Amino acid sequence: MSKKAHSVKVPTQYRATAKILKTALQQKKSIKALISEEKHARVGSLQAVLKLYSNNRSSIENAIEESGLLKDNPGLEPCLAKVLVTELIFGRKQLNGESRPVQTVRSYQEKLQAAVGDSGFQTKARNPRYVRINTNLLSLAEALEYLAGEEWRRKELPADASYDDFLAAIKALEEDEFMTDIHVEGVIVFHAKQGSYWAGHEFVRSKKFILQNKATCLAAELLAPPVGATVLDMCAAPGMKTVHLCNVMHNKGVIYSVEQSVDRYKDLCAITEQAGCEIVSPVMGDVLQISPERFPGVEYILVDPSCSGSGMQSRITVCDEPKDDKRLYQLAGLQIKILSHAMSAFPDVKRIAYCTCSLYKEENEQVVERCLQFNPSFKLLSCKKALRNKWNNVGDKAYAKIGKNCLYSLPDSDLADGIFLALFEKRPEGDAS
Repeated sequence: MSKKAHSVKVPTQYRATAKILKTALQQKKSIKALISEEKHARVGSLQAVLKLYSNNRSSIENAIEESGLLKDNPGLEPCLAKVLVTELIFGRKQLNGESRPVQTVRSYQEKLQAAVGDSGFQTKARNPRYVRINTNLLSLAEALEYLAGEEWRRKELPADASYDDFLAAIKALEEDEFMTDIHVEGVIVFHAKQGSYWAGHEFVRSKKFILQNKATCLAAELLAPPVGATVLDMCAAPGMKTVHLCNVMHNKGVIYSVEQSVDRYKDLCAITEQAGCEIVSPVMGDVLQISPERFPGVEYILVDPSCSGSGMQSRITVCDEPKDDKRLYQLAGLQIKILSHAMSAFPDVKRIAYCTCSLYKEENEQVVERCLQFNPSFKLLSCKKALRNKWNNVGDKAYAKIGKNCLYSLPDSDLADGIFLALFEKRPEGDAS
């Protein structure tokens, strides 16, 4: 090791990533929250390395142990070592700079690679890549014609295929095959290994294709606003569900899309404009302050509030995070306020879809239960029936008359992100049942 290496600083990006990893591991804090607080590093690079560590944690820690990296070099900070090993073995395959920690890890490259062995790169991408056609810009027929021209092979199921048949067919997809989804029109299902291919595709950049997990597409599908309807998307950014609502409505009617954060509002404006959403009016403001006078005639409302995100497969976790009851209590309080506001403030509302990307009852069945108590003029519809009974996972039946009508998408069994959905309908006048 040269004397010069002792005085060379570790690149900022590595130090910032190691700092976040150390805080997350020691204090059990959210990676997403810690990244948002970091002001002196490239956020995309932070996320990429931490995601790789999240996906390959056991392989990385085992390689460090077997190679003797930390045992031989007790002065090497453990979290910095994990970041550097992640980048060297699973990331860019090279390290920047000539600082002492960088040179040390670099010198162990062969031992680290041998310890990783055939286990190699793991991505948790066992579930398929879903691509939704933005019918504002491209019809389903045009999309299928394009895929055929690119020599993708379409795998078709018989009309009477069950949901289990559909799931089995997805698991058996070849890498050059695709399927159309049985629940959401315009959703195309590809093999998991095609994720990176579509991430950089020109149709995705031009918003003809939207990379949207099938589970999150169910919200607009179940809300089902008709052509010409007036819709309120109460927590709209980044705008994927707004674009889908626009597609469901054939770009005819009115959609008010609300977002409170300035940066997220800008993202919402950008994606809806790029996606050709002519009927969308982005609104920056507090959703709890929205009144029917400002947005008259609202008939359909999508409520997709902030949540724990416990069902998201893309979520970066670097340790076994304990359930944060205090945070869930705070989130549920806000969720109840927003959903109750949707139920009570808009006299013309007919249907409301409530959606979270959480698997916790506190944000799901318990929120639904409280809001129905506060707003008896609404009843629950069966999400499973709305999907022609081609679904397996419903809510907790311990919640009388609630659980069986709600829907869960569970990553392992539904091959999609974990989400919860409840569908409300306004009771007719005089219906006290």
